[in-house]
Amino acid sequence: MKARAAPSIASTRKRQPLAMALRELGFSDYEAKAYAALAAGHPATAYEIAKVTGLPRANVYGALRNLEAKGAIQPVTERPVRYVPVDPGQFFRRLQRNTAGLCDDVVQAIKRGAAPEENAYVWLYRGADEVLVKLLELIEGAREHIWIKAPAALIEPYREALVKAARRRVMVRLIVFGDDFATLRAHPRIKVFPHEGDGQPHGTAADFLLTATFDSDGMMIVTHTANVVGSYARDQSIIYVIQTLLLHEIYFAEIYAAFGPQLEARFGKRLAFLRRKYRPAGRERPVINAD
Repeated sequence: MKARAAPSIASTRKRQPLAMALRELGFSDYEAKAYAALAAGHPATAYEIAKVTGLPRANVYGALRNLEAKGAIQPVTERPVRYVPVDPGQFFRRLQRNTAGLCDDVVQAIKRGAAPEENAYVWLYRGADEVLVKLLELIEGAREHIWIKAPAALIEPYREALVKAARRRVMVRLIVFGDDFATLRAHPRIKVFPHEGDGQPHGTAADFLLTATFDSDGMMIVTHTANVVGSYARDQSIIYVIQTLLLHEIYFAEIYAAFGPQLEARFGKRLAFLRRKYRPAGRERPVINAD
């Protein structure tokens, strides 16, 4: 079989992106350069490839043996041995299947070997953009219920995503501070509860906090001060506590709606007597000053 002319140096420069892509696929530097040279002009011997690429001949021999073992190339003559690439579509589709299967195996192995304490970690998201992306991801991933407690203005950016969730039959419950939250009632599965019956904040920190849980799989608390910081966790004990607090907020909103005058007659306007009795001094300072 008559050999084609060895690839030119100019064509070698054009092959650089191919060699870089091959390295991303796990080829060694020598394997990537040898394969790229062979793909541009074949059949070719190890000597011809070494001459074009400038690689040491001994390294080219080793790279070609490795490529043959991988099924990427095959010899077509014996003396001298010349190589051609195996059909690229066939080889790389097989590599794609094998790589995908290997990745799946690694994921399963990691899941099987993960320590139970892994879910106790708390992930921090800093800045409004990071927080927005994470909360949208959590809303879009919810399948059963979403519970959020926050001022209406902090929930508003997520209204469209919440409506889409409701259309997926996700039950959305919002405990809202503020006077104007009618726009949040954008779907029958979005239930809005004014905080403590009237939606009025009873402390400065309420203006800055967004607390949310998603199914029973994750929770996030975001502080919207000068530096927006979100804390996300999947620990079941933390989620249980937050969901219990939000549930009691809903219970109280319903109770206040039915018995508001009696409660205020006994405990003061907006439960002022109880707040003075039990609320620690300076309790809100760490939230307001969060960084």
